[in-house]
Amino acid sequence: MSVRLKSDTVAIGDALVCALAGDVTMDSEPIAAHALNAALDRAPSVLAVDLSRVELFTSTGLNLLLTLRQRTLGRPTALVLVAPSDMVRRVLEITETAPLFPVRATAEQAVRHSLRPPAAPR
Repeated sequence: MSVRLKSDTVAIGDALVCALAGDVTMDSEPIAAHALNAALDRAPSVLAVDLSRVELFTSTGLNLLLTLRQRTLGRPTALVLVAPSDMVRRVLEITETAPLFPVRATAEQAVRHSLRPPAAPR
């Protein structure tokens, strides 16, 4: 089976925008995880994850985002989602995890995001 996921990361000042396009599934998890982890390891002020071109988003994608969010806690990096596709929004809503992620309509708005999301209740 061919993996249908592409990633691209660009720097905007001291922020990074990591764009995923295609399907975020178990088959594409290594590609998505590598892109997201490599971006976070660069310690940007903001890590904006552009999900506007994600067509299929499974529990694997949700787990990647939750793990990434957990890794940003206690770090100076703010995690922001950019224009999640309808599929991504639906998964976040169904799982009631949407409030965990600040969302911005554009990458430009996301890189200006400096406030940390509220901590998850313990």
